[in-house]
Amino acid sequence: MKRSSYKLTVRGYELDSFGHVNNSVYLQYAEAAMWNFFKVHGLLTATLNEGLFPVIMESSQRYIHELKLLDEVRIDTEVSCSGGIVSYKHNIINKNTGLVSCRVTGKIAYVNKERMICDVPEAVKACLEGEDNDDQ
Repeated sequence: MKRSSYKLTVRGYELDSFGHVNNSVYLQYAEAAMWNFFKVHGLLTATLNEGLFPVIMESSQRYIHELKLLDEVRIDTEVSCSGGIVSYKHNIINKNTGLVSCRVTGKIAYVNKERMICDVPEAVKACLEGEDNDDQ
């Protein structure tokens, strides 16, 4: 399992009519954190060089505590690979309160240019099955 963290600030246009972050924005936050994870661990270049692209095939959200305008947010991401399946978990945390606002979990598949699901690239398996260092 590998980890990374991503930070952002809640922006006004992300709010719903009640002044909370809109539910769909949490998915955008999770997506941004996932791309950050790929960048931090050098996985995007490795898979693109093989002609493969990661896609989310399953996602689940659990909303726990609200986020509001200008809240500082940290998204802690964990990604693992087991049995040919890449799984992820994001904890979206309000840095002001220390509370988890939302958990997003899911699975990733790799597809080729013909949009066919392929095996998890060896570079991804090697990275995710290796030891994690917490300097990310």
